Amino acid sequence: MRFGKELFEPWGLLLAATSAGVAWAVQLPTVAVVGVAVAVLAARAGVASLGRSKDPAPRSVTMPDVDERSTEGQWLRRARAAAAGFASISDSLSDGPLADRLGPMHDWMQETVTTLHRLAGRASATGKALSHIDTAALAAERSRLTASLRTATDDVQPDLEQAMAAVQTQQDVHARLSGARNKLLAQLQSGALGLESLVARVVELSATTEYASVDTGAITDLTDQLEGIRRGVAETEEATRRSLGS
Repeated sequence: MRFGKELFEPWGLLLAATSAGVAWAVQLPTVAVVGVAVAVLAARAGVASLGRSKDPAPRSVTMPDVDERSTEGQWLRRARAAAAGFASISDSLSDGPLADRLGPMHDWMQETVTTLHRLAGRASATGKALSHIDTAALAAERSRLTASLRTATDDVQPDLEQAMAAVQTQQDVHARLSGARNKLLAQLQSGALGLESLVARVVELSATTEYASVDTGAITDLTDQLEGIRRGVAETEEATRRSLGS
């Protein structure tokens, strides 16, 4: 395919025409002139197609590591199990209206679990960052500085105030990280439980819905529920990214 494209590349055609013109100028037979042009064009296309690098392979997305034993890891595991249960039920259904309606939901389910995985990874990273901030030590330092400021002389007070500002900055960082982690964990819990609830409804529908009698309203509710979960986790991811500046 690449060789064929190179045959019609403008510079190749120009080079072939120029070579043919030279052959014609030295009064070679018409057949020879055409042969020279074809040979030059083919040679140029072959070299170009071999010399050009192949199209780069699409980059694989590396998902963050999440400790299965952590709170976020447990919620992620439950979300994955719910997605697997949904896929199993959907695949086991006979062809019909219910299977047709559930099939497209599979991609939404996987997208939701992928986003939850990223949220879990961010929760883990935030937890690690929090572990580096000793809140007890900061509280003790703040109390000491507060006491010192009460009796500080004018020449010492600016230095103590700078130290207090440094302590306050660390406490502010801890508060922001804690708030972000709490929000992430709440969304992970909500997402996982929401997916489990959705799967339970699918189980109920698959057991009670007749082939010719599909409760379209119930399936629409399922679709709306999944879309709500998907939108919620996406919005949480974006909000957390903005609040943490990453």
